[in-house]
Amino acid sequence: MIRATRRNVLGAATLGMAAIPTVSGLAAWRWRHGDSRVLLHDAGLSGGERFAAAAQRHGTASTAITGDRVRFTRQILADRPALVAGVTRHADQLMIEDVAREQGYMRAALLHGKQGQCSGLECRQGWNGVGRIARHAGSDWIDALAEFAIAPAEAGAKALAQSAAQAVDPGLILGWVLVPRG
Repeated sequence: MIRATRRNVLGAATLGMAAIPTVSGLAAWRWRHGDSRVLLHDAGLSGGERFAAAAQRHGTASTAITGDRVRFTRQILADRPALVAGVTRHADQLMIEDVAREQGYMRAALLHGKQGQCSGLECRQGWNGVGRIARHAGSDWIDALAEFAIAPAEAGAKALAQSAAQAVDPGLILGWVLVPRG
């Protein structure tokens, strides 16, 4: 049973209003680009493992990033997924984004996680809801990103749950979303 507090109720109202533009634009996005998605994670990060576990709980597999990053990314993008989301170190994010840009993708959102919190974000116009959901999720921002990548319309619910003690990565890790241009 979830206890309703004034803070949770106000947060839900704020989150609901923040998510409306993102959710309302999803139909047009899916019409143009389809509904396929790829989730990627760095298995060497506890945040990457949390991302993979969150994806698994929602019935979607996240692929561990292995081997040559350029070949790996080209192989992932060969099927032209409508959305690619991941949790990695900065170097992997840069490499994957660079290869994706060559394949006609752009960064929609970049979430900065440090010491278990979403400490900063950069979102393209129309993708601000991703950042709002991550920020409202607090220490559960990685789970919120996975939920958004899998089921964007339902992503706000997880952001309001109270977080349990989680393993924290010592340095900066990044969550990100790449989408086709246009």
